[in-house]
Amino acid sequence: MTLRLGILGLALALFSGCAASRALCPAEGGRPWREVRSAHFRVRTNLEEKAATQSAVELEEFRRALLLAWGPDFDPPGSVNVVLLSNPRDLEEFTGGQYAGFVRQDADGPLMVMTGDGGYLLPDAPGDKETQAHELAHYLSAFALPRQPRWLSEGLASYLQTVTIKPSTRDVVLGRASLPLLAYVRSHGWLTLDELWQWDGKTQQSTAELQRHYASAWLWVHYLINEHGERFGVLQDRLSRGEEPRRAFAAAFQGELQYQEAITNYVRLGRYAITTQPLPTVPTQTQTRLLEPADVHVIRGLLFTGAPGDTSRAERQRKLDLELDQALKEDPLHVEAQQMRSGKMEKPEQLKLARLLVEKHPEDGRAWDMLAAVLDAQGDLSDQQEQARKRAAELLPDSANAHNNLAWYYARTLQPQKGLASALRAVRLMPGNAFILDTQAALFFQTGRCTEAVAMERRALDMLHERAPDEARQELKRRLTEFETKCVPAPAAPTAKSG
Repeated sequence: MTLRLGILGLALALFSGCAASRALCPAEGGRPWREVRSAHFRVRTNLEEKAATQSAVELEEFRRALLLAWGPDFDPPGSVNVVLLSNPRDLEEFTGGQYAGFVRQDADGPLMVMTGDGGYLLPDAPGDKETQAHELAHYLSAFALPRQPRWLSEGLASYLQTVTIKPSTRDVVLGRASLPLLAYVRSHGWLTLDELWQWDGKTQQSTAELQRHYASAWLWVHYLINEHGERFGVLQDRLSRGEEPRRAFAAAFQGELQYQEAITNYVRLGRYAITTQPLPTVPTQTQTRLLEPADVHVIRGLLFTGAPGDTSRAERQRKLDLELDQALKEDPLHVEAQQMRSGKMEKPEQLKLARLLVEKHPEDGRAWDMLAAVLDAQGDLSDQQEQARKRAAELLPDSANAHNNLAWYYARTLQPQKGLASALRAVRLMPGNAFILDTQAALFFQTGRCTEAVAMERRALDMLHERAPDEARQELKRRLTEFETKCVPAPAAPTAKSG
């Protein structure tokens, strides 16, 4: 996240509901909200319709520009959720004026929150586009590189976050230096590659340590691409085939790098190349629908809980509750609002509500997913949960989370053969999600595919997001150790000698 200090200094009084918000809900006199779906984005916005559809197309261009890092023909599947507020003032209520945009990780990938100024024009718009580019680069790079050591993952995302599209020529410019990161390494120095390789195992790092690692990772990736581009390409080719990262690096660079003097000169002189390529054609077809007032209150609730800043957890919860109260006044059976609220209910009430939502919204996969989750929380692993999981996956074909939940159900009930297809679908949709990879590994292990289980669990550890809790990292390490231990063939019994 990038602080935007001194730009939005206006403090806003915060009131309950959305009546005091600059991003008003339609029932209270605000602009209409709409959802625009393009080939790879779902955009919810209070922009006017023309600007909203234009924004979705420009996000497609943004995505395509980043994908040029892996060639003009690379086009992975999947869709990204975006909340696009019409101007920076709309965001102040949620961030206190400290941030121009942010990204949070949801079950189905990143939720990108950004602002326009009547329209979203990537080269010129206000707002923190580097944050969006960085997180989108993480998401996209996972399709290209299924194995990534942490220094490469963060360094590559930082390298790509400076992408721009020239308004006049529609050319894409990749590889510009990040001025803040360059200033950091010039002032504070940088870590060696040997030190960066050890980043994967580090937990509980201070802000200063993280800053040093991020800046160093960016520097090494920027340096290797510019000074050893062919070898860096070989490294990416090997990682794209799932090769173990250190082995892939050793093969690409023929051993450890000893370039300290060269990289020192690189930092001091600041000479590097940028690439300029034509922006390929992007899909321009969009579908638009108006959102209901209850939908807007749910979006506002997500913004209150997900926005960065110093607001306490209790205060965030209070604001979320107010938004959900209003959403359910507008629509008592709003599926997403009820999903977010159901955690406060007693288990019998949760189950009753989930069954009612399925009855009233039988074509909404989220209702079936909620029913499955409630059954699971009550320890019900019967056919009822299986059917709910299957229906959710059918109705949400592009939801990696729905497919992963179905696969994990089969892993827990020791029916691995039934779960493999769903697990594979989830991995294809989100190859960078460590927990989805972990599910695939568990199913491989249960079917006796030990080598694949160990490789997939190692890949899961590689892809664990930097903001993942330490408990999750330790759990994946524990599972990897279990797979490695149990997959080692037992020594052959000695052959008895005949007398």
